[in-house]
Amino acid sequence: MHDSPATELIRCSALSKSFRQYSKPSDRLLDDLSHVWPRWLGGRPRDSANEFHALRGIDLTLSAGEAVAIIGRNGSGKSTLLQLIAGTLSPGSGTVLVRGRVCAMLELGVGFNPEFTGVENVRLYAAVLGMSGEEIEQRLPSIIAFAEIGDFVAQPVKTYSSGMYVRLAFAVLAHSDPELLIVDEALSVGDAAFQAKCMHWFRGFQEAGGSLLLVSHDVGTVRAICSRAIYLESGRIKAEGPCGEVTDLYLHDIHQTQNQVLAQPAASSEGATPKCQVTDAAYLARCQAFEQRWINKRQGTGDSRVRLVELLNASGEPSELFQFDAPAIIRIHVECLRSAAVSVNYKVRDRHLVSVIGADFLITEQPLLTMQPGEIHCIEYRTRLPLMHGDYSLRLSITEPVDKHAQAVFHDIVEVALPFKVLPADRGWIYTQSYLPNQVSVRQWQDQTQLENA
Repeated sequence: MHDSPATELIRCSALSKSFRQYSKPSDRLLDDLSHVWPRWLGGRPRDSANEFHALRGIDLTLSAGEAVAIIGRNGSGKSTLLQLIAGTLSPGSGTVLVRGRVCAMLELGVGFNPEFTGVENVRLYAAVLGMSGEEIEQRLPSIIAFAEIGDFVAQPVKTYSSGMYVRLAFAVLAHSDPELLIVDEALSVGDAAFQAKCMHWFRGFQEAGGSLLLVSHDVGTVRAICSRAIYLESGRIKAEGPCGEVTDLYLHDIHQTQNQVLAQPAASSEGATPKCQVTDAAYLARCQAFEQRWINKRQGTGDSRVRLVELLNASGEPSELFQFDAPAIIRIHVECLRSAAVSVNYKVRDRHLVSVIGADFLITEQPLLTMQPGEIHCIEYRTRLPLMHGDYSLRLSITEPVDKHAQAVFHDIVEVALPFKVLPADRGWIYTQSYLPNQVSVRQWQDQTQLENA
């Protein structure tokens, strides 16, 4: 799709954008009129607006073949940045240079006339994206088939659900031969089947050399599709780098905010550090080594902490190398600093930090662990590793559930607590991330007539 994989498609330099905000509509009107009146009245223009800085000094590049995610909380400037790159907004200062054929899906229904039918809007939107009349007619059947909206394609789009809007719009984009595709959160309104279809299309698009700039709050999607991420906070770039590392930082900030909202103040022991009840010097030295390794790489309130983790094979010996589907024991040592009832959890993540398998006390129906300050408890998960060969790591967390709707205070999170490797299966490679046992039966099919004549 590109002459050179190193071709630079996007370059933003010192990019900034601000908006004027008014407390009420009449202030905007008076502000605009005051810039005309001084010509006759000799007065100064009235200015009652507040300046909101959506973006400040953004520098970024995207090369051909790259898939880059823009992440951040609501109001951080993600959508504004995409609109500046797509050309639907003008910069306040700085420059945006974009090369190649760019197609953008920024807002639901953009490019559609609600009074037109689906077919009419396909022709309209495709023309806006630069397709010729001949190309549109050639691709029309394929676009309609991709959208999977049935007879609704002949109805006005004002009768469509948001999911149908997205299906039709994305179907047109997918057939427009873009070099660079810019997608905002619009795909999140599609159903699971269509999202899976889009994911499959994204992978084929990237394999053909296409480039993607994606905004999403779904960290799993970002990690599955993108190799690099840019984390925006209050209009500035807070972090940029490998997708796994940047999304971990983003989740860390989310967890911190959640803890501030949900965490309860400590009881009368506030300020006191409980004494550990374990005195074994060799054991405490191992715990200290683990603590030092992750001293600046942890998240959470610290009300309880992971002191040590061990990954053991079937013989109970520490191991970082496992055969496919081998038994494994995940032993997590936890110390309590404040009385609490907690769940101790693990996830196995691949080299992209995408979670593959895992468990917690809720899913295993294990009662919450009630601990007292100074106690150390050992939690063992006995499991198997039916995983595709490759590199993996353990992510550990201690959570204090607040309600039944998955809200919890995070006491401790260790993102890459222990790396390990899984070897290829002896009976043949698996081509999915994990494998579950199956029962297989094979028989020759006979229809009812054959059975009656037998």
